Amino acid sequence: MRHAIGALLRGVAAPALTLALALACGAASAQSWPQRPVRMVIPFPPGGSTDVSARLLAQELSARLGQPVVTENRPGAGTMIGNEAVARAAADGYTILYAASSIAITPTLRNLPFDPRRDLAPVSLFIRAPLIVVANREMPFRDVPGLVAYARSNPGRLNVAYPGIGTTNHLAAALFNRSAGVDIVLAPFAGNAAGLTALIRGDVQIAFDSVASAGGFVADGSLRALAVTGEARSPSAPGVPTVAESGLPGFETTFWFGLMAPPRTPDAIVARLAAETEALSRDPAVVERLRVLGFEAEARGPEHFARRIEADLGKWGGLIREAGIRPE
Repeated sequence: MRHAIGALLRGVAAPALTLALALACGAASAQSWPQRPVRMVIPFPPGGSTDVSARLLAQELSARLGQPVVTENRPGAGTMIGNEAVARAAADGYTILYAASSIAITPTLRNLPFDPRRDLAPVSLFIRAPLIVVANREMPFRDVPGLVAYARSNPGRLNVAYPGIGTTNHLAAALFNRSAGVDIVLAPFAGNAAGLTALIRGDVQIAFDSVASAGGFVADGSLRALAVTGEARSPSAPGVPTVAESGLPGFETTFWFGLMAPPRTPDAIVARLAAETEALSRDPAVVERLRVLGFEAEARGPEHFARRIEADLGKWGGLIREAGIRPE
């Protein structure tokens, strides 16, 4: 609503009656929303745990809003194609984005045709997840202290797999190097599956990957879990310690997904979406379905979401510049 008021007053002061009418009309429009299907853009290809979590949110929101929330996959350019499509959409509440934490990484890596902070409005976080540090079973270390000791004794001999430059996996590995004072070679692969296959084969020795991708290999004994990267242990892997409790205090890396909207979307619509998403985060059935996917429900509203984006931009931007990371 504040964006609409700002546009109304730009250049000349509106009469009090005109302003009151504008406020009343905007509030009525937001209260009657939605009157038709809402489009949720998913900047990832179909399939995989991210797409499944987005469709779960769309399904549950459909029931709560009384209108279908229709998903549309718009992958490409590290999520930027889908992100830009929503940034350019009408600010009427009928187009929303299933945004990923990469939105706080990419602006430091490359010039974008839009500014995520200016051209997208945070609505609510939905889920977060740590990465899991996994190792080839032939390696002599079984935990993070053992990994650090081995890496310090064998600088440059360990390789860590990650799925693409600028991913959270990549930056987590770079952050681990800096935090532990080690020199582990960062080895990019074309996706999670390729990196994990190379890890099982012994072409690389460790990986920072999602619990959803690597958890099955840990369960069947193909890989060894060393730690998770969150602030606390993951409900999906409760027996695996955090990196912080394993000797690197303060180390924390999670990736997240949440809802964003075009700028100037009415505040009342943003608030409705945020409230419904927060309610879903407390639904035991939804929480359990997310846990199976390797995610933790964490619905927070626009203000908290905006602060999280700003914090991640500062954290990852500083690391990218310090490590001299360049785009592909």
